[in-house]
Amino acid sequence: MKRVKLVHGRREIDVVLSEAGSAKFFSSRLTAQIAGAFHEPDYPARVAESLGVSKQVVGLYVRKMCKAGLLTEVGEVEVRGGRARLYRTTASGLAVVFPKHPWRRLSKMADMPGKLSAFLHPFVKDGKLNGLVVVGSPHPHGPFRSVAADGHYGFQLGLFLGRYVELPADFAVRLDVDVKSEKLHENNMLLLGGPGTNIITASVNSSLPIRFIENNYWAGLVSPKQKYASEFTGIVAKTPNPSNPDNIVIVLAGLRASGTKAAVISLTTRWEKLLQSYEGQDSWAAVVEGLDLDGDGKIDSVEILETT
Repeated sequence: MKRVKLVHGRREIDVVLSEAGSAKFFSSRLTAQIAGAFHEPDYPARVAESLGVSKQVVGLYVRKMCKAGLLTEVGEVEVRGGRARLYRTTASGLAVVFPKHPWRRLSKMADMPGKLSAFLHPFVKDGKLNGLVVVGSPHPHGPFRSVAADGHYGFQLGLFLGRYVELPADFAVRLDVDVKSEKLHENNMLLLGGPGTNIITASVNSSLPIRFIENNYWAGLVSPKQKYASEFTGIVAKTPNPSNPDNIVIVLAGLRASGTKAAVISLTTRWEKLLQSYEGQDSWAAVVEGLDLDGDGKIDSVEILETT
């Protein structure tokens, strides 16, 4: 038998798994009393005396519980000129599992807050990734022969999504050039990187509620309210996929790599503030700016400048 964690809400305890055939023995009141008596190290004779049962009965239960893994020997103690073995419980309880193969993967989707779940849907659906994460190629590509330098931000994104999403069976990350060559652009997609370095972001730019200036992607972001030109600015956006309106694209992108980093930080660590104005819209965007609050030259915080 083995120890496992029994999870109830956000609390957990260690229990020992038992086979169904042992259920009758371990479900008795005396079993619970004896197991409880060994919560702290003790020897069978003293437990028998405290419970008012015979030493032989306690000895029988101790042997069965040791075999099941619920008790373990932890030492010896001198008693009336002799030596007595000390035992202690290995877990807080015992669980009986009836089906032969009852286990299923734990879905953490229920733990995902409602607003975050609504924003990521249907890219994340029923606790599973339902789309592709698309990063720019690290090799010269596209009309500008640009090289993406922000793909490693995807690791931060993966750590964040891993709290809520099962590991997909298929590889879920694609380079932008592969999405184009394999004609995968109709999927739900999370696009990482601006249109200058991610050609799939470029293909959806005109559909975004806040977009990059078309004739020069590095020149600025334009919203209905104003233009943003700082290299530390980026967008977090969601819009229907122009190639398949039944699916969506989520864009985390900046004018430069630092702006993309700001977008990733805002979604993964500041999402509650980021999504305050999000009410389930099909098309929504926010402008964010990366900040260096500790003065070490690296972005460590973000400010939300505008939301649609």
